[in-house]
Amino acid sequence: MTTLDSTDTEWRIMIPEHNGVIQRKLSLLDDQVGRLKTHLENVTEEEFKDDWVLRSMAERALQVCAEIMIDIAERIIAIKAAGPVATSVEAMRRLVELQVIKSGDPYIKIVGFRNLIVHHYEEIDPEILFDIVKNRIDDFRRFRDEIDRFVAGD
Repeated sequence: MTTLDSTDTEWRIMIPEHNGVIQRKLSLLDDQVGRLKTHLENVTEEEFKDDWVLRSMAERALQVCAEIMIDIAERIIAIKAAGPVATSVEAMRRLVELQVIKSGDPYIKIVGFRNLIVHHYEEIDPEILFDIVKNRIDDFRRFRDEIDRFVAGD
């Protein structure tokens, strides 16, 4: 397979045969974010801190959302023959290089938080977790929108 640069029109032609997987993952991302928002919509920070079930649900949903983002990034990098990448942070940076997303910063933070959940699960600060689900959750939708625009060729 030849390497295609980000301006190559063949790349846009290649996407439809692969975007079923990407679109399914984006749909799952929407579902996870929607459920998280619904379940935590009227929950106060104190209620959240005191409820192990809510915190555990939020941790798992955020981890799944981050994993979906990583999967999509790695899939696009593979389709573009622009990898491999050694880390998920590098995957987000590569999407910027490939002009798939404008900035990796918010997504790198998400990936970093996912790493915290996976590797330092005993220390998740409920205040940080609450802040993410209340104030940063739309970063997942921004990622979805950027991927949708790219796949559509806009």
